[in-house]
Amino acid sequence: LDQNNYGEWIKQGQHTGRHNFTIHYKMNKSSGGQELSCRLETVVHSDLLVPILSVLNESELYATWLPNYNVPRLRVAKSEKLRQSGRCSQVINVETEVPWPLATRQVILKAVACDNIDSYPEEKNGDVSESLGKDGGRIIIRLQSLDCQNNEEEGLEITPTETGVVRMKVRGGFTLEKCPSDHPLTKFALQYDAKSEESESLSSEDLVLVNFSFCVDPQLTIIPKSFINFFLRTAMGQMWNQFLNVAEEVKEGKCPDHSEAIERKREVLYDWVEERTRVMLGQVPRPSS
Repeated sequence: LDQNNYGEWIKQGQHTGRHNFTIHYKMNKSSGGQELSCRLETVVHSDLLVPILSVLNESELYATWLPNYNVPRLRVAKSEKLRQSGRCSQVINVETEVPWPLATRQVILKAVACDNIDSYPEEKNGDVSESLGKDGGRIIIRLQSLDCQNNEEEGLEITPTETGVVRMKVRGGFTLEKCPSDHPLTKFALQYDAKSEESESLSSEDLVLVNFSFCVDPQLTIIPKSFINFFLRTAMGQMWNQFLNVAEEVKEGKCPDHSEAIERKREVLYDWVEERTRVMLGQVPRPSS
């Protein structure tokens, strides 16, 4: 995120329980007015990563699970995938209805995933941990908005917006990494696990820290304070909690559309995610002698 801002990160809130996460925000200056930056952190067990990524990857299904609000108006009216290139790159179009008299907001997002995780080389001195970097590496998803000027480089046909629609500028991304043992959210995750029926099968060694950061320029000279308060205090937390709820349902086999997509793309994408995650967490078996 852009460091040229006039505000520091402010902690908006923290949610504990089945899903543990924190929300921070700050306001940035932009050439046209204001930008809003948000950062969310959550700690999950590694078996939730494939469901999380499937919920993110299946952009056509966003409108089926994202919360909608009538007062003030905030509703995803359209979500569609414009292009998929390779297993980890796609361009999506999302249109959101916002309070009158503001026009519908649109964002065309390019998402690209990569990792800096190295597979284990041959065992050295009987310690496979030496083959990992100091932090085990990360899976990274970069998000960047596109507009008409990106057509040639992206091979797309992005047209000017229709009357009554304003195209926003967004940048941000996700990072997924092994959760540090001293991270503040770790203790809440372990406290919840202790009460869970599955507590014996869960371990702090497979906790993953998920960080989602974004900066949005809504193309407004001034963002109404009432809408900022609603978005940060109500909508953002409920959207993130619902996102994690859907991922849990995918893991439990309760979302057939997502489950079918996982199986269809398992060889191309999700087997790779699981293999990368095991290496990141140091769970890859030692090479046989």
